[in-house]
Amino acid sequence: MATCKYEHLIKPLSISTTDSQPGALAIGPGNAIREIRLNGRDHLDGLDLNFSWGVHNTLGEWHGGLDPHVHPYPECLMFVGLDSANVNYLGAQVDCCLGAEQETYTFDEPTVIVVPAGLPHGPITTKRIYSPKGFGFWAVELNTAPEITWLGEGVSAFSAEQRKAAPKGLSFAAAGKALQNKPIQATGKYAYLVKSLRSGLLIERGKLNPSRLTQEPLLQRNDPGEKFGPGNPDHLTWMCGKDLEKMNASIFWGFCSQPGVWRRGVGSHSHPVDEVLVYLGTDPGIEYLGAEIEMDMGKEHERHLIDKPTVVICPAGMPHTPQVTRWVDKPFAFFAVSLSGEHETKTFD
Repeated sequence: MATCKYEHLIKPLSISTTDSQPGALAIGPGNAIREIRLNGRDHLDGLDLNFSWGVHNTLGEWHGGLDPHVHPYPECLMFVGLDSANVNYLGAQVDCCLGAEQETYTFDEPTVIVVPAGLPHGPITTKRIYSPKGFGFWAVELNTAPEITWLGEGVSAFSAEQRKAAPKGLSFAAAGKALQNKPIQATGKYAYLVKSLRSGLLIERGKLNPSRLTQEPLLQRNDPGEKFGPGNPDHLTWMCGKDLEKMNASIFWGFCSQPGVWRRGVGSHSHPVDEVLVYLGTDPGIEYLGAEIEMDMGKEHERHLIDKPTVVICPAGMPHTPQVTRWVDKPFAFFAVSLSGEHETKTFD
């Protein structure tokens, strides 16, 4: 049973949510109705990481005239579907503009866009939606708290009152020279930053992708007795630093539908860098997980139960797992970020 030594590392996602309101933060019609925003300074034990999550199910621009914008750190934009039976289905068509030129890149499958520090990006516009659930959006930023500079024509309309309405932890830099919101057709200049999530597919329908296994030496585990258990994700994509233009992070996204242990043959493991694990419901999402998971933390194997959407913080070197899914009423999503471009693992017991 838990002795609460590590309880502070397990946090419900509900600790920081914000509801979109007309006029606040210049929310556009295509924005998510509700967003989770967690940052290292206030929620993640000082990690150089902040992320947001939202479900988009309406059409239009996301930021209502303030785009494009920039950040002083690298960012990863991850557009994912919510069909737990098919990790390759987005269920929408989205435009995203990159660069001061505002070149427009259009995609209709799960996609990751890598945004280097200082690169203007936006607007993002949802053009079509096919899935009744809509689609999910993760923004992963390598900084302890969000910082943003709006460059769009709507900067002057971004009043002090709107800034006061900002979610906790979100800060705004002074506006730079305004760029007209006039997207152009893509020339391919920034195409290398737009990546299909399919290219990072590691597990599909519970089986390893043979081509990824041969390409990734880090997938050759130290312990030959380790195998996937029934609780492991049915579908999982993995993109590391070499897939993300040398971004100092590895990012995972997948779906789980079965009870059981996630990995067989080993006990706990650790990484030489910080990592966060996120367990997220897909129906209806933010408040509901639809499963119960046991997670061991520390060398003591302190056991904790996860039965709601939750983030687990795993500091560098701290043993964690095994994890066991005790029951599943609805398939749930699993998202993880490791703060290194290489996902090194040391196994124990």
